[in-house]
Amino acid sequence: MNSKVYLRGILLIVFSCFLFLKPAFSQTKVTIQGIVKDEQGGILPGASVTVQDTKQGTVTNEKGEFSLTMDAGKNLMINYLGFQPKTYPVTKSETITINLIAQDNTMNTVVVIGYGTQKKSSVTGSVAKLTNDNLNQIPVSRADQALAGKLAGVQIQTTDATAGAAPVIKIRGAASITAGTNPLIVIDGYPVPTDLSAVDMNNVESIEVLKDAASAAIYGSRGANGVILITSKSGKTGKTVVGLNTSAGFKDVYRRLDFPTLSQWADHVKSVNNGNLSPEIIAAQQYDVPLDPQDIVFRQGSFQNAQVNVSGGSNTVKYYVSGEALFDKGVIATNNYKRYGGQANIDITPNKKWKIGISLTPSYTAQQVPNYKIHDLLRSFATWLPLYATESISQATGLPVGNMVHQRAFDPAANTRYKGINLSATANNNGYANLYGIDNKTFTVKTLANANVQYNFSEALSLKVSGGAFISNTRNEFFQKSWATRDPFLQGAAVAQASTRGTLANSQTIDLLNENILSYNKSFNKHDLSVIAGFTAQSTQLTSSNSAATNFATDNIPTLNAGTLSSLSSTEERSALASVLFRANYAYDNKYLVSIGSRWDGSSRFGVDNRWGYFPSASVGWRVNNESFYPENAFVNDLKIRASYGATGNNNIGNYRAYANVNTVGAVLGDATSLGFNSSFYDNPDLGWERSFSFNTGVDMAFLKNRLTLTVDAYRSTTKDLLFFLPINTITGNNGVWTNVGEVQNQGFEIELGAKIIDKENLKWSLSANGATNKNTVKALGNSDFIIGIGDPKRLNYFLAKVGQPLVQFYGYEYDSDIEVGGNFWPTNVHSDRVIARDINNDGVVNEQDRVVLGQPTPKFTWGLTSNLKYKDFDLSFVLQGSEGASVFNADPNYYETQFSATGTSAYLSLPANIQAKTKYKTESRYSIEDASFIALRSLNVGYTLNAKWLSAIKASNLRIYASAANLWYKFAKGYSSYNPEGVNEYTDDPLKNGYQRGSAPVTRNITFGINANF
Repeated sequence: MNSKVYLRGILLIVFSCFLFLKPAFSQTKVTIQGIVKDEQGGILPGASVTVQDTKQGTVTNEKGEFSLTMDAGKNLMINYLGFQPKTYPVTKSETITINLIAQDNTMNTVVVIGYGTQKKSSVTGSVAKLTNDNLNQIPVSRADQALAGKLAGVQIQTTDATAGAAPVIKIRGAASITAGTNPLIVIDGYPVPTDLSAVDMNNVESIEVLKDAASAAIYGSRGANGVILITSKSGKTGKTVVGLNTSAGFKDVYRRLDFPTLSQWADHVKSVNNGNLSPEIIAAQQYDVPLDPQDIVFRQGSFQNAQVNVSGGSNTVKYYVSGEALFDKGVIATNNYKRYGGQANIDITPNKKWKIGISLTPSYTAQQVPNYKIHDLLRSFATWLPLYATESISQATGLPVGNMVHQRAFDPAANTRYKGINLSATANNNGYANLYGIDNKTFTVKTLANANVQYNFSEALSLKVSGGAFISNTRNEFFQKSWATRDPFLQGAAVAQASTRGTLANSQTIDLLNENILSYNKSFNKHDLSVIAGFTAQSTQLTSSNSAATNFATDNIPTLNAGTLSSLSSTEERSALASVLFRANYAYDNKYLVSIGSRWDGSSRFGVDNRWGYFPSASVGWRVNNESFYPENAFVNDLKIRASYGATGNNNIGNYRAYANVNTVGAVLGDATSLGFNSSFYDNPDLGWERSFSFNTGVDMAFLKNRLTLTVDAYRSTTKDLLFFLPINTITGNNGVWTNVGEVQNQGFEIELGAKIIDKENLKWSLSANGATNKNTVKALGNSDFIIGIGDPKRLNYFLAKVGQPLVQFYGYEYDSDIEVGGNFWPTNVHSDRVIARDINNDGVVNEQDRVVLGQPTPKFTWGLTSNLKYKDFDLSFVLQGSEGASVFNADPNYYETQFSATGTSAYLSLPANIQAKTKYKTESRYSIEDASFIALRSLNVGYTLNAKWLSAIKASNLRIYASAANLWYKFAKGYSSYNPEGVNEYTDDPLKNGYQRGSAPVTRNITFGINANF
């Protein structure tokens, strides 16, 4: 056979076999259907759905749905702008739900800037944004507590750790002496005259912080201390989504102190007194039943929170409605907090011309707090006495067995039935009576309602008119029972009944707001222009009433009608603010950015001659990476340089300070006393705005295709014309006058770093870190170079404000050495309340000339570190927060060491005269100044998200179970001797005396378990 014919035959057979076998080798076709959503269950129309390594694909429709026929064994690629891409392996025909996670660290992030939004890449001021990824899972009862460690330059300080208490928030340091340092809170566009207590973190979409004056100047008179913008969640187009967020857990006191028992104190006395015991110790030993007062005052707390929300909508109507209940049982006995709240956001777009928005946020809170601070609760116990009288105690004191024991029962002068040696170290009640014998409850109902109508004249021009109301009603009920008085057992029931007392205080705030904002947004060729202009008016009415009664007939009826009415009072105040505002943002070719703004504010709080303030601002930016000369594949792929300058104001001094307020006084006319009036301070018609002028420069960078991001800011802010109460000699008949005096400067440096360390399909790890410094300096104090403030006159302490130095400094004597108690070994744990101070100028006498600066309460450096790790369906995140360089004036040891008993204080009298002259109270010296630095693991969150297979089985679009902890690890500074280094809880209304701590509630360790689900 011809070889060519043979070859053709072979090829024909092979080709025929290939045609026959081709169907067997072809891949199986499958049909995949699904819906693409975000993490909260909102649909994502227009998402790209493609088959990997092919040109085959589609996009989701207006309902977020897609359908695609493809080869089995291929991967589906889902992409949507602003979200992380996702890959899904397809092996069979099925219906799936894809949830995309929002993309972090992108320059295209949209941020809220006040009366509008702007892409982060175009922002020229200092604005920080925080999206609510898992802030709602941190086991804290308030939204502001969840911000700790998250933002550079934003200090969240837990000065009061009781359940429901508000932390202190400072943005870039303290800028005022008298007018307050709290930032302005804006909730969904409404500047509220309160804090964040009504905000449920489950309803929060994002939080923005305006830190520099150029950003905050749009809020003019109230932006000097920064602005916090809260944006609530809203409905999205698509089918109705039901969300559930619930958690429950427990909490404990993080640290306990050592309170020496009688036997421990006896061992100490033997070691320093030749093996001998004092007569008091010997007498007390017969009654000794060791007691740790912390076991009575502290308890295990609990935490429960549940929120349900419903959202969805169409192109015409979108809605988000939620309800919440929270219960927080504090670690201090009788400290409880509960909150019920709701949120309703409705957006209506009937056509292209009109848009209507309605928002309603009601809340109810009930808080019960001890009437005494921790130091008073703990120090009034005796560690050698049981809580209730034993047989031996009854025989010695006459108290019935089982009756509550007070130390003064062992004082012969107070209890004639006791014939032994005086063992009493305090006349106070024990802590149990102070805890459970006094009810102190506050109930608050708040409602924030806002409605707006927007009319679009064209695609570029629109007018938005809004009106809203914030209404708050607060009721405080206080009742002290008969057995919570000092001597209910020793002086008879009549004395106890006469000592019962109750108060009822009601207050109401009605705040009304109208805003009219005209907006123009236009892009043409290489130009982008955004302009707003508007007029706003806000009025506030405050009313309060207080009544008190004593001599209640019984403990069982705490209403005031059961007692003898002792006082009545009521007040009413009104204030108003009118504003005209303007802002223009311009960008050329997405390279050169300019923003200018102005706001004119008129406040009724100021004098008739100086009510209006003008607050301009300007900022520029340069996106260097968009220049033609910039390398296309540069290591720094995004680079923006910016600078800003602006003015903001502060009018937070209360009402009627520019006018001579009058008080009722008694006047003696002949033999009669008549009611009269006297002014408390002088008029000042020129009293005007406290103004802050701030310069900020910064740079925003992204590296390695946005794998790394870096933001650096440096700022200097000068506050002038400080609102200050200038004292005047009372011989004039007045205490002083409110005036504009002084100047304070804050300057600092902030850095924020973000990194996507691992960005694989099944393994992702990102880190973000922030750090900030702030230096505060007094530049002027009117006609004086310094002010020395005096704290508690019984336990002397001093605060110094001096030109050229920080606003607040601790002032006093250098500590040299302790004073030995000597032979005074009773009561237990007794110490001298004095120390030997250092003679600084070596003149042989320790006096005012020897006082020096001992520290300051402002940290030198604050920082935070956030880590997010995700492996397949598991995730792990944590937040570390640190504060370095601050000191605290800690008065607690002076109470826990029984410093002030008669025998203890006399120890210094046995010293030689020349040494006695050098003794000072511990509170006057460095002895009471302690390092307040700390590092805290603020939150730790471990979770598991069910995959698509399990979600489909339970008909859910998303479900995550998690365990979360707050303050799981808290490192105290060496030498800090109390419960909470952040607990600056005295003189909180006087910034010149900041940093004093006395009986602050302890840091708590919280652990919860929760579920987040969408159906």
